[in-house]
Amino acid sequence: MHDLTELWLEGSVMAVIHAAGAEQGYWVDETGLNHDDGSSNWWQLVPLGGGRAVVMGKDHDLSGDVYDDIAQTLSDGSDWLREAWENDSGGLRRTVNAKAPIGFFHWYDTDGTQDCVPTEDEDDGSTLVSAPFSDGDQRLFEAYYGVGDLDEADRFADALLDAARAGALTADVLLPVLRCADPDRTRPFDLESALKTAAMAGLVAGSRAPELPAR
Repeated sequence: MHDLTELWLEGSVMAVIHAAGAEQGYWVDETGLNHDDGSSNWWQLVPLGGGRAVVMGKDHDLSGDVYDDIAQTLSDGSDWLREAWENDSGGLRRTVNAKAPIGFFHWYDTDGTQDCVPTEDEDDGSTLVSAPFSDGDQRLFEAYYGVGDLDEADRFADALLDAARAGALTADVLLPVLRCADPDRTRPFDLESALKTAAMAGLVAGSRAPELPAR
């Protein structure tokens, strides 16, 4: 369903931009990558190490809630998933408990296989989850329409993504994107917070992305 590598990369870059003050809605913390659109729709990517991950969220327009089914489903799941859930020091259970209600709960194994907590409806709301740049639904440069060259803004964004992918994101490659995202800004961007977020996401030299232990 999702390319987790690209989802993490693009969502984390957006979190860096938001941490600088240009936007809001994406952030990275010790549990993973988070998104909230401000309308009670949210999703979270929780890396569990070794290429494994959980993606969960809630579409407020859908009534389904799998929260009460997660514990039993994971306890009956594969060894790594059960151990991640039962590991009190690992944090997965605490992360889930903090998020109720939950409309969808998907997990991904190292070999690319995936599964989910069953839902009554075919649409569990997981279509909310998207990579903000490549899926074409981001409006980062809305304020730049009629102000500057959008092709140039897109080139700046591509350069930022390339740097992040290489683990080499810097203020120099971030600033042009920020200026296009918020061209009317009169106060300085919070580069310190932005670069701190980039380091937490593993996008700068010598940094590693957070992950909860799967075992």
